[in-house]
Amino acid sequence: MITLLGRRVCRTPSIPASPGSSIAGSSRGTSEPAALSQISLDRAVISSSMLTRRDKSEMVAELRALIREEIAAVRADLTALEHRQAVDLAITRQGNLLLDLRRQVEDLDNRGRRNNIRILGLPEAEGELPHELLTGLFSHLLGEAAPEDFGIERAHRALRTPRRDGVPRDLICALASFPLKEELMKAARSRPDLRYMDAPVALYHDLSQTTLDARRALRPLTRLLQERRIPYKWGFAFSLQARVGNMWHMLQWPNDVPRNAGLPHIAIPNWILVGPPARAVGPEEAAHNLHLELELPRRRGGPNGPEE
Repeated sequence: MITLLGRRVCRTPSIPASPGSSIAGSSRGTSEPAALSQISLDRAVISSSMLTRRDKSEMVAELRALIREEIAAVRADLTALEHRQAVDLAITRQGNLLLDLRRQVEDLDNRGRRNNIRILGLPEAEGELPHELLTGLFSHLLGEAAPEDFGIERAHRALRTPRRDGVPRDLICALASFPLKEELMKAARSRPDLRYMDAPVALYHDLSQTTLDARRALRPLTRLLQERRIPYKWGFAFSLQARVGNMWHMLQWPNDVPRNAGLPHIAIPNWILVGPPARAVGPEEAAHNLHLELELPRRRGGPNGPEE
């Protein structure tokens, strides 16, 4: 029995010659009419097992229907794939747009803080007067060049609860004069061992939390630059500028890391805080980036800001 597209075709096995067949008759003397009758019977059996024209037409129709179904399934898969690709592209574009908008908001936030100074280490006491503390610190910093009025518009401690270990909260102030702020920052940079009220004090630019998070994400790179004694500085509002040889390189996005600057390849975790990658990241590199996400000790100071 053979199955063709769901249709069963029976093939009757060869019937052995009966005692009255022509073959046996030659040896047993069977009559010729009996042999002819057996041959006619065999032909009838064979004819009944052969496919008719109608059977062939039905088989062809079933084949065509099956091919149409397969083609329709392939077309549906292609349509779904094109739709997914379009959705992925739209998501990527929207992600880049959101990151650009966040960069613009970050820039506006930092520009609103340009006249601000964040002071670390200044002792904190209950009932203190921030304006008087800052006036004394700035006068101690500038010496005879200190003006009579520093134009302090606002001053307050960082908006968080005091720490239990006694570490003072940062003191933030806004000055009316940007040139005076720059003069104070320059004087503070020239005195890395600045002390006031028997405590080490450091002055930094007041930056948005987004910028601080982005700088913190670049710690592996800045530490490498420090180990190689490569000078670097932070740009406004967010950029890392390093001088290799006689050339300055600026980093704002992951693909800005120069390959020919004599630096080894280093994976930077949390690049989403900085911007979108310029190329697809494979699973091995993604796992490597995740592996580098270590518990690094938080640094309280440095030449360019509270977070390096």
